[in-house]
Amino acid sequence: MGEQQGPGGQGGSEAAEASVGDAENQPTGAEISAGGQEARADPGSVETKDGSRFGRFIRRLLRWGVLLLVIFTLGVVAMHFVQVQPLRAERNDLTLSLVEAEETQQELQAEIDKLEGVEAENQVLTESIKQKEARLTLLNVLVDVTRAQLALAQDEPVGVAAALQATGEKLRSLRDLLGTSAAADLEGSRERLVLVLSEVDNDPFAAERDLEILANTILEIERELSGE
Repeated sequence: MGEQQGPGGQGGSEAAEASVGDAENQPTGAEISAGGQEARADPGSVETKDGSRFGRFIRRLLRWGVLLLVIFTLGVVAMHFVQVQPLRAERNDLTLSLVEAEETQQELQAEIDKLEGVEAENQVLTESIKQKEARLTLLNVLVDVTRAQLALAQDEPVGVAAALQATGEKLRSLRDLLGTSAAADLEGSRERLVLVLSEVDNDPFAAERDLEILANTILEIERELSGE
């Protein structure tokens, strides 16, 4: 019976155990002090974490900035080699081509000037040649007329016709050589030649007179050409 406890004794034991448990669950002074220190240290930890995140952001931003700068620099260099350098080479080629074209133009202009001078000289020479040919032809006509006069003086009408056989063609060539300068005189000489050939058989005196007029006309044209 001594082992049995009354309700009061059992309740007191449970209360004591509860008090002991509560005492065990209560934080000690050291724990309370440490908790306070941790509570006071939390703002600094938050600031340190924020600073670390901001630093990482700045470093990441700098890395991207450097990367973009490198890419931009490579792009500029690539553009220089792909576009600028070929354009510069093309410009240099065009400049050289322009210089060569100007030099060629100057050379061609010099040749043209030289040829123009030669052409002008050739024109002078051509006129001189024509004048000499005309004088030679005039002398040939004069020889024909002189032979006709000799044949007429010897009373040889056939000889007169033979001497003047090619004279008409020579007078036509003189018209081509002298142009309009002696056209009237040459036309009169050709008509005079026709009269001589028609008069030689029937009127030798008229033929002799016309031959003399023809000879004087030819001599006058020749003097004008020679400048006498």
